[in-house]
This record gives sequence, C-alpha cells and structure tokens, in this order.
Amino acid sequence: MKRFLLWAIACLLPLLTSAQVRKVAILEAVDREGNVPYAHKLMLRSNLAKAITSAEGYEAYDRTDMDAIMGEQNFQRTGMVSDDQIRRLGEMTGAAYILVAEAAIADEKSMFITAKILNVETAKTEVTENVLMGNSPSEIQIGCTELANKLLGLNIQSTNLLIQPKPATQEEAPPVAARQTNISNQQERREGIGSLKVFPDGSKGIVFFEDETGGLAVSLDQVSVQWENAKGRKFNNIIALIDEGSASTYFIKGKGLEQTRSIVNQIGVMAPAANWCTNHGYGWYLPSAGELYYLLVVANEKKRGQGRISRARMANGGAPLDGRWFWCSNEHDRKEAFNVSNGGSIDTEDKNELNYVVAVRAF
Repeated sequence: MKRFLLWAIACLLPLLTSAQVRKVAILEAVDREGNVPYAHKLMLRSNLAKAITSAEGYEAYDRTDMDAIMGEQNFQRTGMVSDDQIRRLGEMTGAAYILVAEAAIADEKSMFITAKILNVETAKTEVTENVLMGNSPSEIQIGCTELANKLLGLNIQSTNLLIQPKPATQEEAPPVAARQTNISNQQERREGIGSLKVFPDGSKGIVFFEDETGGLAVSLDQVSVQWENAKGRKFNNIIALIDEGSASTYFIKGKGLEQTRSIVNQIGVMAPAANWCTNHGYGWYLPSAGELYYLLVVANEKKRGQGRISRARMANGGAPLDGRWFWCSNEHDRKEAFNVSNGGSIDTEDKNELNYVVAVRAF
C-alpha cells in the first residue's frame, strides 16, 4: 500500500507542478505608424518570450500560428481586441494570459514600448508598463528583460538571445532600483570615483558615485540647450516628476531615468535636454536634481571646471564641468524646471532658456 501511495504521488507531482505554471501568449508588437522594422518586432517578441519563460512559474508562447487569427481580425494594426477575441486567442494557445505590446520609434537610436497583460478568463487588463530601449539587438534584449521584470513584478536575470551568448554581468542589467539616501551622510567608495567606465554598448562615462549596489557615471561631453522647446505651443506639465526644493537632502540613484522617460514619452522631440541625454545610448538620461547636486557639489567639490570629475573628464578626452547652471529632469510647473549650479545653488528657470546639460547612466 505504501509503495502504491509513493507511486501515485510521483505520478501526480508533475501535474500539480504544471498546474502552477501561468502561460502567457505573446503577440507580435503593434506598430500603428508602420515604421518599426520587422526585425525589431521579431526581436521584441522573441526576447519577451525568453524573459518571461525565464521567470519561475511562467511559460511564454509566441507561436506563429496565432498570426492568422490576428490578421483576420485586423488586430495587428490597431491593437484593439474584443473580449471574445481575447478568449479565442486563449483557446488557441492554451494560455491564461495574453501579452500585447505596442512599439513606436522614439528617435534613430531608440524605441518606446508599452505593454499590457490581459487575463483570458476575465478579458481585463492585469498590468500595464512601458520602457524606452535602444534598437540594437543587445539593447532590445536588455530592454525586454526590464519590461518583463516590470510586468511580472519579478527580478528576471538578463540573458542574451540574438547575439553570441555570454555570462550576464551587472553592467548589462537594468539600472538598480531607486534608493533614497541622505547625501550629507553618504559614505562613498573612493577607489572608483573619477575612473573611466566603459559600458557594454561602447559608451563611456566618468564614475562620480559608487556604493555596494553599483554606481553612477557622467558623460564626457556636455551641451547648452533648452529643457523644452515650445515652438509656439503651451508648455507641458510633465506627469510623475517629483518637485524637489532641496536636492542636497534628496538623492535617489537612478531616479532621473524614470523622469527622463516621462519627459520623452510626453513631448518627444520638443525636449532637447532629455533627448540629448538619451541619444548617448541605452540607459543614459537627464539626471534628477539630487543626482546632479551630488555630481556638482559632492563629487566635483563645488569646483567649476577644476574638480576631480572635471579633471577626470579632461584626462579622458572630455570637457570640464565648466558650465554654471545645469538642467535636471525635475519639473517645477508648466513654465519652469529645476536647475543646479556648480556652487550648490538650486533654482527654477523658464524651460525655454539655455542651460548646460550632462548625461548620466546608472550601473
């Protein structure tokens, strides 16, 4: 009898385990404007499937036999789908969830992807997330891993699909989650400050902050541009940006990335400062007020053009931090945004005024 029970448990265990696996059907990305290359859509679909399958308890399907029904229902062009169509897609794949993604070209180097997961049984949207990613194979792979992490609320490890496999590194993973720190109490690890950081995509920066979770690097170059170029229309009040009156006591590593994506998502090419930063490649962004304060005041020691970060930039063929006022990604209101000076002052100014800009990337 005992032997029979053990045999029965052994037979039932795979069934119990498989019942816990949540199957997700991934459709080809919707392209409303028709300017996303097919190769990019294929990479998006494949990388999302790989990332979700890598998550414990999930299994993704991107079977091409789903494309027929999508074509019949004009789903691919519009991204709109009825409750019945959701259930039919679920029946075709045996999936409990359907992932619908939409892709749009942000600029010549990046794409903006928004995605939602639909529950087949209820036909309701479970979660919606978005990400701005570069359009190279490695950047799409990293961006899809980040998007899957957001959608599933998990920490999926980054693995390469469409390029030569190699071990995942900390540098290839998305920036570490934001962490609030009081700058006045921050104990920095000085051995890496001022060193040249070369990222996997070939972009470079000077390390100005480092702790046990990673660090921040600033670009070797800078530019004088507007925060927003209105061109005769009203200024936009950028949603989801935190107004900071005292950057010296509010430092969140990687916060500027979230804010930069909000800016680019809403006003696109009308945001010269944010776009100049993102054009440096995947992961580069317009720093937050707290990050910029740390760069100019703590790391560069309030020494305009002569501090250790300035010297490190010049030693590596870059420019000194010789601007007086620098734009950050924090908005004040419809008309003004925050800027930070090399002397540690924090103020607001009309968004259409020229200020210096540097790009930052977390690692």
